[in-house]
Amino acid sequence: MGNKEQSMSIVLENVIVSDANSAKKVNLRIENGLISALDENPLPISPGDTVVAGEGKLALPGFVNAHTHLPMSLFRGLADDIPLDTWLREHIWPAEKRLTAADVYWGSLLSLAEMIKSGTTQVADMYFHTDSVARAVSEAHMRATISYGIVANKLDKHGKDELAMARETIERWHGAANGRIRAALSPHAIYTCGRDVWAAAIDLAHEKNVPLHTHLCETRDEVAWSLTNLGQTPVLALNEIGAFSIPTIAAHCVHVSEEEMAILAQRSVTAVHCPKSNAKLGNGHAPVVSLLRAGVNVALGTDGAASNNGQDMIEEMRMASLLSKGALEDPTALPAREVAMMATHNGAEALGAGARRISTGEDADIVLVDLSGVDTVPAYEPFSTLVYAAHGCDVTDVIVAGEFLLRDRKLFTIDEEQVKYEVNRRFGKAFAN
Repeated sequence: MGNKEQSMSIVLENVIVSDANSAKKVNLRIENGLISALDENPLPISPGDTVVAGEGKLALPGFVNAHTHLPMSLFRGLADDIPLDTWLREHIWPAEKRLTAADVYWGSLLSLAEMIKSGTTQVADMYFHTDSVARAVSEAHMRATISYGIVANKLDKHGKDELAMARETIERWHGAANGRIRAALSPHAIYTCGRDVWAAAIDLAHEKNVPLHTHLCETRDEVAWSLTNLGQTPVLALNEIGAFSIPTIAAHCVHVSEEEMAILAQRSVTAVHCPKSNAKLGNGHAPVVSLLRAGVNVALGTDGAASNNGQDMIEEMRMASLLSKGALEDPTALPAREVAMMATHNGAEALGAGARRISTGEDADIVLVDLSGVDTVPAYEPFSTLVYAAHGCDVTDVIVAGEFLLRDRKLFTIDEEQVKYEVNRRFGKAFAN
């Protein structure tokens, strides 16, 4: 789908922006993919400018879903309310083996459509058929860090083939789509990749100057496996082999000690909190407040839709905050502004792209959230309203690199009806037992 408005400047009028001290109405101008002006006074309008009436709308940096598996929207609701091992071995892994490149493409577009409609502008994805994932991201005009998920116990032919697929993904897609697509190196986890495979992956990440994206300390079983087989916890084992010498995106970090938190902070590892997925699979709840206090950069992710079952970052923020408050029996834990930073600024920092804040010179990755609906008024404090009251459907406009992906709740870059048709057409084949 084409977007005829992309070469024009965009002016957002009377939007609400909020910092640590106050909220105010401002006017924004977007040019050449950047925020070029921000003023409380009206901005001059030129012929051909696209003007958006922002009264009652909160403008904030786009949400960053820092850990997901885009095509797994195809498995939403496939196998719920069962133990993780049964979920994986009897349902998810067999279904994944039957996926074609076309299935992955349409599943990725389905996820991207859902994400855009709820305000996500950037994702970190780990899967296979990465050409199909990247094609979908490119067509949707999203930002993404994509990676091929390496699973290999040994550096035998299979292990070398896995690394070759990862290398090919990096060489083909890193920097593609005008820089909107980046690549990472993804050994799946400490228990699915042998030490030699990890060492080769670390070398390749250094060679290609890309980050690592992996699963870390998601379950108690993972930690127990590592202690039994490696004599160390996953954090200590990966630190010893040099994994954290590379910028690392570590999904979950549910079962980590204070000593390990200090290592993650010292090594500048980003922990990606996936509260809904961890809760749904019964894996526990990451010690987010302690991680932040230790100096760890903590971002937010949904994980795949098969274990969530949605990809709404507003819901993820709310879940993260409420679970922390409940677990610590402290209503002040993980307040709204802090969790909003995790969903925006911290994720952008981890991926090295996209807007960190609403400020001149920043990338124009902007989301408008309507705070005037029956679910959000009266909006006493914008971020509290966003985190505790708003929903994904309150997102009205999404801009990435100065381009509308969503305007007045209408998708610009994805044909939603075609995507739903193609997914439903494939449903029987992809999910048959």
